[in-house]
Amino acid sequence: MEQVDRSAVSAVWREHRRWSWAAGTAKRSIAFWRTAALAAAVGGAVLTTAAVQVGLDGAPGRALATTGAVALALVPVVRASRLGRDRIEAWTRVRSVSEALKAQVYLFLTGAQPYAGPDRGARLWAFATAVADDVADLAGMTLGAPDPDTPVPAVADVDDYLAHRLRPQIDGYYRAGAARQQRRLTRFRAAEFGIAAAGAVLGAVAATTGAAGAGVWVSAVTVVGASITAHISAARYEHLVVSYLATARRLRALLAEWETAADRSPAAVAAFVRACEEAITQENESWLAAWTHDREPS
Repeated sequence: MEQVDRSAVSAVWREHRRWSWAAGTAKRSIAFWRTAALAAAVGGAVLTTAAVQVGLDGAPGRALATTGAVALALVPVVRASRLGRDRIEAWTRVRSVSEALKAQVYLFLTGAQPYAGPDRGARLWAFATAVADDVADLAGMTLGAPDPDTPVPAVADVDDYLAHRLRPQIDGYYRAGAARQQRRLTRFRAAEFGIAAAGAVLGAVAATTGAAGAGVWVSAVTVVGASITAHISAARYEHLVVSYLATARRLRALLAEWETAADRSPAAVAAFVRACEEAITQENESWLAAWTHDREPS
């Protein structure tokens, strides 16, 4: 029976790694195309405005105008074909599968319910099979995934769980992730403010001096500012910061409760591990709902 259990958990862990690779690949693709859309929108606005400044009668002006027009025309194409709802949903579903399998492996390794009985290996494999059936339409995303012989986490008791799962999740994932997303948000908010201020200054100069050159750039600055705002909304930096920090606080509270609890029975360990995994699952579900709630801004 022990050999069966080891075989089951190893197989499910490999499945988790395959889906994790697919989720990472999809995430990088979405991040690349979102950045490309932002760059095209900003570049197109700047180039078409510069073309007007240079003059459309000459070759340089026409070249700038053509390049800018092409860049702007590509923005809705990229958003529809590379950042559409179907791609966002596929990414979030794949990530959800990866995280669900990982959570079940940790529950299995610590003997928490429903993996406390003699048939726990069969139960784990049945769960993995059901999850795979739910995303059978996305199985192609795992093709090409490397199959390294990644060992199952060395978790045999609650101390191992704290060292290999809970504390790294709190500090290495949630808190570090929140700090990373906050830095990105701060940079984009600063750019958004700078662009808005520049637009206000240009508008005031155009209105008070009648400088045609300043007035031409007002519309370009407006487009750039709107593009940055749309990018911030699509990337959901604020939601991620709030969600990550809230989950880190919840997990820290569970850890503090465990460290001061007197009961170290198998039932108490199982209840503690399950509470931690449920908190992580709730964050994943919140994350999934946030990403699939709206379409990419057009």
